[in-house]
Amino acid sequence: MRLLAWQIFLAHWGGARAEPGKFWHITDLHLDPHYKVSKYPFQVCPSAGFQSVPNAGPWGDYLCDSPWALINSSIYAMKEIEPEPDFILWTGDDMPHVPDEKLGEAAVLEIVECLTQLIREVFLDTKVYAALGNHDFHPKNQFPAGINKIDNQIAELWKPWLSNESIALFKKGAFYSEKLPGPSGAGQIVVLNTNLYTSNELTADMVDPGQQFQWLEDVLTNASKAGDMVYIVGNVPPGFFEKTQNKAWSQEGFNEKYLKVVRKHGCVIAGQFFRHHHTDSFQMLYDDAGAPISAMFITPGVTPWKTTLPGVINGANNPAIRVFEYDRATLSLKVRSPVEARGGGWQGLKCITTSPNAQLIHPPLTTEPQEGR
Repeated sequence: MRLLAWQIFLAHWGGARAEPGKFWHITDLHLDPHYKVSKYPFQVCPSAGFQSVPNAGPWGDYLCDSPWALINSSIYAMKEIEPEPDFILWTGDDMPHVPDEKLGEAAVLEIVECLTQLIREVFLDTKVYAALGNHDFHPKNQFPAGINKIDNQIAELWKPWLSNESIALFKKGAFYSEKLPGPSGAGQIVVLNTNLYTSNELTADMVDPGQQFQWLEDVLTNASKAGDMVYIVGNVPPGFFEKTQNKAWSQEGFNEKYLKVVRKHGCVIAGQFFRHHHTDSFQMLYDDAGAPISAMFITPGVTPWKTTLPGVINGANNPAIRVFEYDRATLSLKVRSPVEARGGGWQGLKCITTSPNAQLIHPPLTTEPQEGR
């Protein structure tokens, strides 16, 4: 399977009332540093496990995680499509899908550092709000609710993107909040560590791991008093995986706590941005009366890797990145659908909109993505 190019189209969400800005969301890179195109189908990528990969191409395969060429191409595609975003959301899951014994703390830190350097190289002066995914720890999914070596070293690595207060918070629990960039100062970004709420043996018996719920309550209350709107950014979303039945990501008690916070503070939450599904999706959150109060956008991943979760059909995906357009004063959103990697070159697709006059955003191109920048 050859992943050769990308395409972009637009979906409208809400209406802007001031000078629009744009920001990128990139996630689930899942670098497989040992990916190689080989005539030996069992030697293509460790992330395929014991599966044969007979038709691997230079940009990846649905049975494998991302080769470096694909990730490099995705970051440079962002620069080509929207070179001056207001900021970037990068929400983690950077490790390959391999057993814990094939990784380690050193490998986790090395991969995060490598990808950090790439993003910083391409978007040197752009603010990045970064989070860790459930795979970005060793052992995976087992995030402690306190100070640890990985969080501490990554906080130092991300110093150019974080305030001193955020660095201190990140070292304690891998969550933080910051003001949005720009002259308006109209909003805040809240980056959560929802890895604390998943199948995590270290936090299962805790009421509020890392005191993150109480911190979130305080941040949202203060935002309301200040007249700020808030974007919430996380990794593993609440709720269920729509591609299989009865697959909840969070432990039930933590899921209910999060929904309670959102229902209480929905008036200041302008958007929620999560990942983990690898596929393009969204969820609506409702109040107790059944009225919608908040939208949660689940950005698709760069990795094409086909999930091994039981019962999932069509578990692979075309690699994708997403750009949002937003109102800098109100934080209301217009959502560009994901740029997807497919064969055939850079292509523009029609807008997804209620208007009958949808038009191409970009004219079709026939070049392949850049491989070696």
